[in-house]
Amino acid sequence: PMNADAKKHAAAFGWFGICAGVAFCFMWLACYGADSSWEWGTNALSDFGVSDTDAATYFEWGCVISAILLAFFGVGEALNDKRKSGYLAEGILLALAGICLIFVGFYDSDYEGGDIHEFFAVLAATLFAFAAASWAAQTWYDGKVIVAGAAVVLFCVSLFSAFGFAEEEWEVISIVAGLVWLFIAASYTIGVNVQPKNPVSAIGKEAVE
Repeated sequence: PMNADAKKHAAAFGWFGICAGVAFCFMWLACYGADSSWEWGTNALSDFGVSDTDAATYFEWGCVISAILLAFFGVGEALNDKRKSGYLAEGILLALAGICLIFVGFYDSDYEGGDIHEFFAVLAATLFAFAAASWAAQTWYDGKVIVAGAAVVLFCVSLFSAFGFAEEEWEVISIVAGLVWLFIAASYTIGVNVQPKNPVSAIGKEAVE
């Protein structure tokens, strides 16, 4: 079992995941505020990166900041003393996805024909998806079927939207689904590692009763 200090550290790393999601959302809102010509169903999120407005700068640094926070969350998940392969895989994959997201921000879709941008965007999305799958599998194995089920539902929403929506729409739906999962996973990490004040063991309760 984890000691109290290890649990505190694990919970602290969970906040990196929350901050990564919040930073990405703020980046998105800032980009739209700077370039309101962006339209869902017409534009991909990466189009902000080649905007003639300040949105291009917001997109670049928003991706970088979100990526660094995501990578820290991944490292925390990988080093967390849970000793469970699903969380280890999740953490490593998230850290790698974070590194890829840095390149997504620095190399916009106009750079060298957009090949570098597209490569790292697809790789980041793939790594992130496998991280979510690893997390869902581990939580399901641990009997946490509600949180695991939420991840499965989000994955299905992203998957089936690929068949019913245009590519630009599907991208946005998938990003939103990924952000929701990130908030769930980070909140779960925080929740399971926060120690209640003056905890009373079940044996202690029975003794009092």
